[in-house]
Amino acid sequence: MAALIIAILFWILGMAALCASFYVTKEMREKGEHLLKESEHEKGKDDSASIAMAIEAGFLKRIPSYVIHLVTGTVGATLIVFGFVALAFYFH
Repeated sequence: MAALIIAILFWILGMAALCASFYVTKEMREKGEHLLKESEHEKGKDDSASIAMAIEAGFLKRIPSYVIHLVTGTVGATLIVFGFVALAFYFH
């Protein structure tokens, strides 16, 4: 019975990882825009903080979304496969 529960947990975690790519992509884009706005506000007060925020925003904007989808898709598919392995132990 424990193997069946573990299999279901792996499947749920795998599906969550597959769906997380859209959320992570959206949050990265929003965070990049927020950092650019904060960088503009800090420009007169602290130039080094403004430059650092602009660099971070540039990095976030330059990460292609397909890389995030590829990584989360691979992790999610691997977790789903582990669920099937756990299910094999249930029927063994």
